Amino acid sequence: MDQTTTLTAEVREKTGKGIARRLRAQKKIPAVLYGPHMEQPLNIAVDPKALRLAVQGPRRLNTLITLDLGEAGKHVALLKDYQKHPVTDELLHADFYEVRLDRPIRVSVPVILQGRPEGVVQGGILSQTRRTITVECLPEHIPDQVVVDVTHLKLGEALHIADIQPPEGVRIRYVNNYTVAVVTATEGAGAATAS
Repeated sequence: MDQTTTLTAEVREKTGKGIARRLRAQKKIPAVLYGPHMEQPLNIAVDPKALRLAVQGPRRLNTLITLDLGEAGKHVALLKDYQKHPVTDELLHADFYEVRLDRPIRVSVPVILQGRPEGVVQGGILSQTRRTITVECLPEHIPDQVVVDVTHLKLGEALHIADIQPPEGVRIRYVNNYTVAVVTATEGAGAATAS
């Protein structure tokens, strides 16, 4: 599952609107790198096109990015947040969260339903109520997605978060056993099952 990409970045000493404008004129955007293992956030600058390319893979925002800061060293991070121009869609700012490869982290990943439920064959409708779930794992074990087989669901049955088996090395985090998907009956479905 190891999918990392390297992004060249540079440390910037100054902050402010003027600095941000100058960076954008140089085809770069201001960014910040922070995390629990750092004494203080680090102001950096990155190429927005290279950043977009870095997160276009299947992991999207869960892509591990090695920020190469030259003499300031390399830092492994996730793109935690970003700002875009409301009209042009250009990236304006990025926030990176530093991770340690030997420490588990929590991230949201897509949950994909696979198969045609028995209840749908009987005329019901499958509704997915949650599109993402929170998982905890080592950064290199972050799954692209969690795929769940729903062929066994009958009319009126639901798939709960506790029913999902995560990939090896991954734990699903939740407090309440919430519903991820449900098969509901339609008028025709009730008549089909009665006959």
